[in-house]
Formats: sequence, structure tokens, C-alpha cells
Amino acid sequence: MALPFVYHPHYSVPLPVEHRFPMQKFRLLYETLMADGVADASQFCSPKTPPTEWIEWVHTPEYVQSYCQGTLDSKAQRRIGLPWSPALVNRTCVAVGGTILTAQLALQHGLSCNTAGGTHHAFPSYGSGFCIFNDLAIAARTIQKLGLAQKFSLLT
Repeated sequence: MALPFVYHPHYSVPLPVEHRFPMQKFRLLYETLMADGVADASQFCSPKTPPTEWIEWVHTPEYVQSYCQGTLDSKAQRRIGLPWSPALVNRTCVAVGGTILTAQLALQHGLSCNTAGGTHHAFPSYGSGFCIFNDLAIAARTIQKLGLAQKFSLLT
């Protein structure tokens, strides 16, 4: 198989016009990869939302539930920097699924690329800097918990 890419149309959701986060960059990256011939449709895989339990392997259940239900206090919401919406909750969870899928594909193929993700500013009990859940930590923990990680040494 050629280099696998991971993309989902829900990676981009509407934000208020005046918002400074460039949410459309995820859709534009996908479109550019296709238009420039870097990738074709057969290389793209679509992620699914992971089980909530997987997200809670990294984040506290209270935080996950309050974010997903839209009950975070205003201070916590401001720290994230994105206005809450059901579409953003879905986008956030699908993006976590995308990073997990990308990690799984990389283990199978040696390399894989996600067109979203990298939300490393999220902490166990709060989000920060446009990052709601730490998809990188969740993917690493999921790979461990699913028994897909192998120990190896660079020093032999």
C-alpha cells in the first residue's frame, strides 16, 4: 500500500467568522494533497470516534464528561480558546480517533500521516491552547493498552 493518510470531513467545523483559529486548514490540507497529486483517494482512511474509555485512559472522566456535555465552566472554556458546540465535540473525538488510526497504520506500514491532530496542550483535567484532548497521549496509551507496542532497544 502507498503511504496511508487519515482524514475525515468533520476535522473542520464552523467557528465564528471572527475567530482566529484556522479550522479550515484541515480541509484545505486534504484538498491540496489531492489537487497536487501528492495523494489519491485510495490512500485515505477515515477514522471513527474512539470509545470514551480510551479518552479516559489519559483524561479524567469528570473533564471528558463535562466537555462532551457542554458543562465546562467559562474559565475552563476560555483556556481552551474554542467556542463549545456539539459539532466541535464530534470533531474533537473524531480527531482523536484519527490519531489512533494513524498510529495503528504506522505500525503496519512503517509510516502514516494524519491531516489533523497534535493537540498536545491538553492536560488530564483541562484543555488549553485550542487543544481539548491530548490525542498524542491517547494514541500512545491506546497502542500500549491494545498490546500493539513492542519494546526494543536502539543499543544492542
